[in-house]
Amino acid sequence: MATASWLGRPVTGVLFDLDDTLVDHRGAVERGLRVWLAGMGLDDDIEEHVERWFTLEAFHYERYQRGEISHREQRRARIRAFFPGSDLRDDAVADDVIGGYLACFRAAWSAFQDAGPAIARVRALGLPVGILTNGDQAAQEEKVRRTGLSSHGVPVYASSALPAAKPDPRAFHHACHELGVDPGGVVMVGDSLRHDVQGAAAAGMAGVLIDRVGRYRADEVAGITRIRSLADLGW
Repeated sequence: MATASWLGRPVTGVLFDLDDTLVDHRGAVERGLRVWLAGMGLDDDIEEHVERWFTLEAFHYERYQRGEISHREQRRARIRAFFPGSDLRDDAVADDVIGGYLACFRAAWSAFQDAGPAIARVRALGLPVGILTNGDQAAQEEKVRRTGLSSHGVPVYASSALPAAKPDPRAFHHACHELGVDPGGVVMVGDSLRHDVQGAAAAGMAGVLIDRVGRYRADEVAGITRIRSLADLGW
């Protein structure tokens, strides 16, 4: 089996998170929202709208990950909360409204420039590599295809098709099993301290935090390997 090294430990496999690690999720949300809201004549106070959207997204997506509501239901909950004064009680109406946003969001999907080269370098070392992401399997696979990352032939393991979502160790262990590698030799690279790095540690894996914009304070990540670009992995 091929091996590499990371901070003095042997590496036999690599898992990458998808959103805000390989794909610019936050950027796509911001760009998509701006186009969508402007199309409805709601481009006043756009920064406030964007931050409120992210707050609602985080809250209701966590509910979906906990199994409290379905993927479609979390979308409906978000749009109803975003437009509290509108009559969106009918599911078909709510789906139609958020569908306008989703079209703009998908059109704004893009991979970070360092994403493809990072995957290619790991594959060139002969190491098994996969994408481990929270979310709907079909939606995340579509995102990988539309951003061109599917050209690398990397399998996608999304939480809707896993025993649990990150940071549950079962998500990491399932991906490692599918890749045919022992978790102790795998490095997980992701942008979430809780979901990716701490989750990986609980699963017996090494975690690398990619913090592109300085989201975390130094005291929050003491003892954590933090990088600003996937090029900093050194592989």
